Amino acid sequence: MPSLKTTYLLTYNTINTLLWFRILVPILLTPLQSPQTTYTTLEPWARWTQTLAILEILHAATGKKPTNLTPTKNTIGLTRSPIFTTFTQIFARSVQVWAINHAFPEITTLSPVYKSMLFAWSVADTIRYLYFVVLISGFEVPRALRWLRYSLFLVLYPIGIGSEWWLMFRATVVVENWAVKALFIFFLGLYGPGSVMMYSYMVKQRKKTLAGRA
Repeated sequence: MPSLKTTYLLTYNTINTLLWFRILVPILLTPLQSPQTTYTTLEPWARWTQTLAILEILHAATGKKPTNLTPTKNTIGLTRSPIFTTFTQIFARSVQVWAINHAFPEITTLSPVYKSMLFAWSVADTIRYLYFVVLISGFEVPRALRWLRYSLFLVLYPIGIGSEWWLMFRATVVVENWAVKALFIFFLGLYGPGSVMMYSYMVKQRKKTLAGRA
């Protein structure tokens, strides 16, 4: 019988796969849809789906990293994801969906960049969560799925991060509260080192995971 940990993680990743796929499908089927329609129909889905990912910070925080004395098979924590990297990505996206996309609809609604951001997010996360579903289920991960998981980010990350930065920049221009404006400018400055850190981490993961699997 699967353990409670396995059942929980399988359920969590399955739900997230379906939620992000639900966001991705209309983007693919209606590529010429107006930005306003995209925002109206998908913004609540994207906001709450991304909010659900806050649980992954707790997963990483409770994860017990394997050592010589505690091998991987005996790990009792939820995941082995690096807490700082996980927090950085989840925090940045949470700020984006609540403090930018939801708080400044006059900016996001009319911008085609919002759709490009959702496209990058939904493709990456549909594949990522599906990868974990297969892995946690105990099946051999198909080579194509593994390659997509550790290769598409090379294109999707610049699209997603660039879209996030632009929408936050536009919000910074129109916001009247100087304290909020200063905070947004601070966050905009963090995108440089933060994106380099995330991209470098994924490049290392790609080399490690795909080595010898070509």
